Amino acid sequence: MKQFLIPLAIIASPAAAQDNAEVALAKATLEALQGPSFAANREYCGYIVIDADGELAATPAVQGAIGHCEADEPPEDSVPIASYHTHGAFDYDTPAEFPSVGDLEADEAEGVDGYISTPGGRLWYVDGVDQIASQLCGVGCLSQHPDFEAGLDGELQISYTIDELRALEAE
Repeated sequence: MKQFLIPLAIIASPAAAQDNAEVALAKATLEALQGPSFAANREYCGYIVIDADGELAATPAVQGAIGHCEADEPPEDSVPIASYHTHGAFDYDTPAEFPSVGDLEADEAEGVDGYISTPGGRLWYVDGVDQIASQLCGVGCLSQHPDFEAGLDGELQISYTIDELRALEAE
């Protein structure tokens, strides 16, 4: 009986839709961008791709604006599988500890999944097809902005559907 429970537990986990190498690459890429993102108070973004050699790779990050980033097109000989972006520096008036509806809609439109880091050091995964955002790791998992204060965005859930995010943004 236990042999059937283990696969079900794996399937039910928030990270089941992506493999460990992809998550590790996204986490390392976003961790490297947290400091520059905080310092510039800008989003940084790019793609995780399967390159021409069949290897996972992250495209070079592009500096965006406050609350918005548009990555350069991935190389033509690669296959984009996920976007990635930071949420910039901590700001008392900007809820940035969870993905936005726009984040999910952008990934869906591009036909990719997504990874997002927050000023509090959270790492989120966006399932671009099912339109669900899942927290892969919580506060402090990645570098935090020095002024970050936990709890200002309320008590956050482990995952959100796009409709739940719409309701959260409307509060």
